[in-house]
Amino acid sequence: MKKTLSLTVAAIAAVTLLAGCGTDKTAIKDETPTQAKVESQPAKETSNAEPATTKEGAAPVEAEKKPDDIWTYYNDAKWSDTWNGVKSSIEKVVVTDRAPKKEDPNDFTASAVGGKFKIEYTTAVGVKFKIENTTKNLYTTYPDKAELVTSTGEQVQADMVISDHIGGEIEEGVIKDGIIFWFLKPGHASDIKWIKMKWYVTEGDGLGMNQKRKEYSVKLELK
Repeated sequence: MKKTLSLTVAAIAAVTLLAGCGTDKTAIKDETPTQAKVESQPAKETSNAEPATTKEGAAPVEAEKKPDDIWTYYNDAKWSDTWNGVKSSIEKVVVTDRAPKKEDPNDFTASAVGGKFKIEYTTAVGVKFKIENTTKNLYTTYPDKAELVTSTGEQVQADMVISDHIGGEIEEGVIKDGIIFWFLKPGHASDIKWIKMKWYVTEGDGLGMNQKRKEYSVKLELK
């Protein structure tokens, strides 16, 4: 029952995140919300492993506050590249200090009126990916297994339970998009200045010895 509650809360948070795709950056619902930095003009997309940077001298703009939104949006943190007809792109980055922690047996406490759950929170990073195969050939990619490195000194694997399942084989003409999540140590969302991810795209099913492979290491500046 506890696991169901934790995953349900996380799923609701993910739905909230998806609903905010068309909005500006939104501050974390907290006593000391962070500020998301925006540009006076949209950021240009970068290719390969070059970081997507923000415009020098742009003044920070206070994020719009929504009572039911826990995320801070970095809609200008973009990146794209095309390799052998496979288009890979990152459309935005989000962070929060209010992501429900994974199941912990100690989170269940009893009271005089019955049992209740004690929900604890941690820091999370979400990145929206889009992968498109414009060719007639088969490719394989696993952005949902990407490793995340942060400016706060953390190096973690993506959470496969909460993240959208966009990895695996991608047939001709197929478009896969979704949000990948990483859980970090609690309380550092406002301190994250940049993130870096590593994943790959390979020809065919990725099992052949002679199949070509593209390794990605993408760094995105958030502040």
